Amino acid sequence: MPLSFISEAEPGRFLQLEVSQGSFPVTRRPFTISSVAGNSVDIIFEAVGRGTEILAETKEGRSLRLLGPLGCGYRLNSGKWLLIGGGLGAAGFPGLAAGIDCDQVLLGASSRGKLLTIPGARTVAITEDGSSGTKGLVTDLLGSILWDSYGGIALCGPVPMMKAVIEAIPVKARANVQISAEAMMGCGWGACEGCSVPKAGGGFLKCCSDGPVFPADSIDWERWEGIH
Repeated sequence: MPLSFISEAEPGRFLQLEVSQGSFPVTRRPFTISSVAGNSVDIIFEAVGRGTEILAETKEGRSLRLLGPLGCGYRLNSGKWLLIGGGLGAAGFPGLAAGIDCDQVLLGASSRGKLLTIPGARTVAITEDGSSGTKGLVTDLLGSILWDSYGGIALCGPVPMMKAVIEAIPVKARANVQISAEAMMGCGWGACEGCSVPKAGGGFLKCCSDGPVFPADSIDWERWEGIH
């Protein structure tokens, strides 16, 4: 890939990938940039619909068109970082962890097979079925966290999970939290408004162009959870 593309593949940004050159799916699919190695970019995904099933069946060496990098990534605050992810919500963490002072990663998932590996990071895992780490939810890991010791906190996962984590974080530490939102997208650059996220104080933010990384306090969590 061109060096200009690689240099812009910052943590938190995403790609719009054409998964098929046929008539379906019509729109490209958004994928978080997981990590960058040399002149390649890695993405992590799960085959959950026909679009991602087609991508999973793609043979090595085939060319696919893409747009990107798109969106706004993480503000790389100084100091130590804590990363909190639920399931494949942690897909963007490998690249983020490589570019910051990552002190700890907390990962939650339904089962062992849904947990991701974050190379080089001190990781604590928890699963709903107890197949890896402690049995429970990622919020069960938050009781002993020294929130004031972190200059940055990254959070990504299902909306109810993120809302529960935000509510467990002391109010004075929430200003350091950045969330990476996930939404179905059409265009990927703000024209279609199909990926709206409720904004604190009223109105909406566009996940693709205003985000997908947002300050946690810019979101209306009650309205967003209601949508989900």
